[in-house]
Amino acid sequence: MTLSQLLVAIPLTVIGSVLFAAGVVLLVRALLRTAPATVGALDQDQRAVLRFTTRDGQPVELRVPAPPGRYQPGEQVTVLYDADYPQIAQVVSPLRLWALPAVLALLGLGVGLVGFSALAAAVR
Repeated sequence: MTLSQLLVAIPLTVIGSVLFAAGVVLLVRALLRTAPATVGALDQDQRAVLRFTTRDGQPVELRVPAPPGRYQPGEQVTVLYDADYPQIAQVVSPLRLWALPAVLALLGLGVGLVGFSALAAAVR
């Protein structure tokens, strides 16, 4: 076991673990703070009325900017909301909702495995 091997293996293991944990936290947050919303009428100010119900059953209605043609009345969208203040919400695409957390988790897993393998080889 050399010092240079440990100086590579330990940071890789730690960085991988942190990236993996961040990805998992973002995935859990996405699961617990999203809801399907229905687009209501569009008002004169080009804002769409969104109606959704939080996980604890609280009905929420909010208005979001809606460029022409973006939303249709009756359309279903996914919103990501703040659990403490559900009036603070935004429409999110599935790609945005899942891509970053999945990439972080997979990248962290890969880097962590490389670091752990290097650490195991250094200890032998």
